[in-house]
Amino acid sequence: MNPSGSTSPWKAEAGGLTERNVKTSEKVKTFFWKTYHQGLPVGEQFAIKNIHLSPLCRRCNGTESITHLLFYCPYASQVWALAPLSSPIDTGDITSTLEGWERVRKLQSLPPVGLETGTLAASIVWNIWIARNHLLFQNRDFSPEETILKAITDAREWLLAQPPMKIPQSKPLIMLEPNPMRSGVTIYADAAWNPSSESAGFGWIIDDRVSATNHSATSLHVSSPLIAEALAVRSALTFALSCGFNSITLLSDSQSLISIINKKELQLEIFNIIRDIYHLSVSFISITFSFIPKSTNANADHVAKQALWALNPV
Repeated sequence: MNPSGSTSPWKAEAGGLTERNVKTSEKVKTFFWKTYHQGLPVGEQFAIKNIHLSPLCRRCNGTESITHLLFYCPYASQVWALAPLSSPIDTGDITSTLEGWERVRKLQSLPPVGLETGTLAASIVWNIWIARNHLLFQNRDFSPEETILKAITDAREWLLAQPPMKIPQSKPLIMLEPNPMRSGVTIYADAAWNPSSESAGFGWIIDDRVSATNHSATSLHVSSPLIAEALAVRSALTFALSCGFNSITLLSDSQSLISIINKKELQLEIFNIIRDIYHLSVSFISITFSFIPKSTNANADHVAKQALWALNPV
């Protein structure tokens, strides 16, 4: 059914886009309504209305339709690939915004993210739009990792702000023991920073007492080593949550950062990142941040430097 029809899937039960079914903020619901009615000011609309602005996507130079922006653009595809959802999402064959939404809204978020079906997907769509606007109007380029983390944080903050539901108590028939593989995990985190290119590589090592695994990420437009270290910790926490770890000890050789975190300070230079770290921390049953000497953190340092080198090989 096209937007000119008398019935909108946003209002129809069968379409799955009713306000009652989508548990998210009012601003996101309004955004969805505008999306369905082609009310977003994207490049394709500029061309249709003969507005003398570029119709091309700022990130990939493709024609910027709503579907392209939210699903098909390589940037959007990377964000969806990072989403802690129950099934991987291939956005390459999505042909309409409604089709894309119907595909992602049914996927549950992986534990311990703790968001209802559809809530995280709605927040991801919204934050892809916000990241596009920051790039277009403020020339601020958020990485896919930053966008997915912001989506998780926004959705969780909204959920925590809602009045609690009264759930009838019942005794479980089976008592499930916690998985020991998801408890008592140690994470070594570090960052490598290139001041000339203002790029950074992040490395973290997950040690679950059975084996150790290496993981890495990168980011551009990183203006200081403290920001790089904070981004590395945030990336490690996001990854730990996506893996289902519930009890972690995070070790870093950045003494100043660990001090800021443990004192719950909100330093201006890393205000948004440190706020995200605090929000992520409450999702764990137990979490400890500790300082270790750089010599003890050599493996994570090596992983971070390898990631930075891969981003800017010389």
